[in-house]
Amino acid sequence: MARHSSDRPWVIVGYTGWNDAGGAASETAARVIRHTDASEWRVLDSEDYYNFQDTRPVVAAMEGIELITWPATTIWKGQAEGHTVVVVTGPEPDMRWRSYCRELLDTLTRLDPVGIVVLGGMVADVPHTRQLPVSGSASHHDLAEQLGLEGMDYSGPTGIPGVLVSLAADRGMNAVGLWANVPEYAYEPPCPPAVQSLLVRVEELTGMSVPQEDLVEGRQKWVSDADQMVTDNDTLSDYVHALERQRDAELPEGITGDVIAMEFQHYLRHRS
Repeated sequence: MARHSSDRPWVIVGYTGWNDAGGAASETAARVIRHTDASEWRVLDSEDYYNFQDTRPVVAAMEGIELITWPATTIWKGQAEGHTVVVVTGPEPDMRWRSYCRELLDTLTRLDPVGIVVLGGMVADVPHTRQLPVSGSASHHDLAEQLGLEGMDYSGPTGIPGVLVSLAADRGMNAVGLWANVPEYAYEPPCPPAVQSLLVRVEELTGMSVPQEDLVEGRQKWVSDADQMVTDNDTLSDYVHALERQRDAELPEGITGDVIAMEFQHYLRHRS
């Protein structure tokens, strides 16, 4: 694990929105916040970065009092295993991404972080019956190998996670982008297996161990619901079986996706 001896924190970023298939990124960030008992450290002014017609504020009215909650980026600070952990949450900004990233990175630089890991969830051709892979990139090749990241094979529109990782790397920061691959036929949140896959990588980076007992139970229900969906649709069943064959063919000889899934469950139950 990439434990660090000083109090320099890892920064974990998880936005809601287009980059959050299965709620993987936002739920992972929320769990780290709860585990580290984090509290608000900074809030970026939302006026410059959100189109309030697209990302609307929320009003709560009670007993004649109205409270408006504006969309914003919140930076949290907490403690885990004796180390500071920083988490960034909020809706994906709508505009001025370069200015937004500069302001956010300027603010984070004050904390002298070990590095920044930006989370995401992406819809992909993966079967729900196998361990959901994590793809991504890192500013240092050895770190990408340590995390066992599957290389990104994608060309097309990007979201704020990709931009933030790129601009952080340009500054010389230790930057990692982690994307949980979520089945395109079961991408609605919650997706406990995607959260588990991201948490394992976050734990490897930071050295903390975030409780996952409820995710193990949630995973079983998610798989059962997806199984039923596949059983009820012959076309979808053929598609999933094809994905299984493709996924298993990519594994080393003698290893199957079922074995990987069992080993992953064993790890979750017995990790320290």
